[in-house]
Amino acid sequence: MAKSKRRLYIAYGSNMNIEQMKLRCPTAKVVGTAFLRNWQLVFRSVASIERQLGRKVPVLVWEIQPEDEKALDRYEGYPNLYRKETLRITVNKKQVTVMVYIMNDEHTISPPSQFYYNTILEGYKSAGFDDTVLRIAAANSGRKCVRKSRKTPVSPQKGERIMIEKIIEQIKIVQKSGTCNMLDSTAVQRYAFDNDLYELVNFIQEDRQAYARLVMTGKIEKED
Repeated sequence: MAKSKRRLYIAYGSNMNIEQMKLRCPTAKVVGTAFLRNWQLVFRSVASIERQLGRKVPVLVWEIQPEDEKALDRYEGYPNLYRKETLRITVNKKQVTVMVYIMNDEHTISPPSQFYYNTILEGYKSAGFDDTVLRIAAANSGRKCVRKSRKTPVSPQKGERIMIEKIIEQIKIVQKSGTCNMLDSTAVQRYAFDNDLYELVNFIQEDRQAYARLVMTGKIEKED
């Protein structure tokens, strides 16, 4: 039997979050960390990159198999939302060829939701990256991203309110399926991933306690 062809893929957004990638691409392996030089991180609601001389973007390098790439294609909305490009970077002191997803250019700069931002932030922390690049990109998108403190009620702006409403709709879809206990966040997250309910996947990943409160009370009280 022929051996599956591996491919190197670099993540700069939510796929830097190792726990999230375990769900999305269970056979993917972390190869190392690197910087994508002469590029900058931008937010068009979700993360993308664009060429900018003198800037750099921290990336997590993954070794993926064909089935992992199929899952990534689906998640990234390839080829309509994101396209693929091939780049050369230095990883572990070696020059390698990697694949990267880049958002198509018709989308304008706009801020990320707080829980999407926090998902990426956790990836930065686990990889050992300073979060300055991430904070600058969020600020340039017009979003004020607050570091976590103790529990405070959320007063969402319009864009985040719409996102919360979408999450609630997706929770109702899982409830109607009758396939999982709604307080079993891992089972719910897996069902959500398998059925393209990605806002719910990210929300559970960012704050399982907030998810549990939402299921039990119908309200979101997040740790911002």
